[in-house]
Amino acid sequence: MRTVRVGLAGCGAIGRVVALELERRRSPYRVAALFDPRPESAAGLASRLKPRPRICRDLPELVTRCDFVMEAASRKAATEVARAALKARKPVLLMSTGGYLAAKAELDLLARRAAPAAKLYLPSGALAGLDGIRAARQIDPLSEVTLTTTKNPKGLLGAPGLTPAQTRRLKSCKAPFTVYRGDVAGAIDRFPANINVAVTLALAADALKGVRVRIVADPDIHVNQHEIRAKGSFGELSCVTRNLPSLLNPKTSALAVQSALAFFERRIVPVEVGN
Repeated sequence: MRTVRVGLAGCGAIGRVVALELERRRSPYRVAALFDPRPESAAGLASRLKPRPRICRDLPELVTRCDFVMEAASRKAATEVARAALKARKPVLLMSTGGYLAAKAELDLLARRAAPAAKLYLPSGALAGLDGIRAARQIDPLSEVTLTTTKNPKGLLGAPGLTPAQTRRLKSCKAPFTVYRGDVAGAIDRFPANINVAVTLALAADALKGVRVRIVADPDIHVNQHEIRAKGSFGELSCVTRNLPSLLNPKTSALAVQSALAFFERRIVPVEVGN
């Protein structure tokens, strides 16, 4: 397979690991261009890669210098990255799936116009079980889908949706308590750095308004736990993923980073497994 030039938008924890691992594996997907609003982050990553990728001044330059775009920055950046890539008919991988939800109608239209040259990809991230969810709703809609996410309080501190009382309780709590219960839109607005998994699940279930989300803080847990439960005409499904936090960013699960690597691997292997 010929070398595919990857343009990486966001040089934080996820972007660094993916770029370095693609190089270590000698994957045909190689990071050739970088953009980050923090120049020091881009420069630090560029110095560790061979050949040294181009550090771009802005997002338009990044898109022109690559064949494939990957976003690993933030919910806000994801919308801008997807828009720029699809307008240029470049395939794009969004790690911050909340950014897709923020402009879903527009991005769906751009993706249709860009096809078949380009597609917008949303990885599984920190969740397991999405292949079963997609299969389960093929004949009839799912009658019930719930997601319970449980994290250590340190992984939830700083979320914009916390009330002052919840923040105080997170700092001193000694027992589990629920910090959010509601729909996906509310979860992603209030906990944008923690709950991309809710968006991914809702899209896989084809039920953006139907998935119920609960976020729990537990001082005795040291993993990021996501529990999916679904019911429908197919029967019942339950799946629990207990992810170790990324060493570089405790708000990100290690599996979320590795799901990006699995995506690139799937694009080059001769035999695919799973949906």
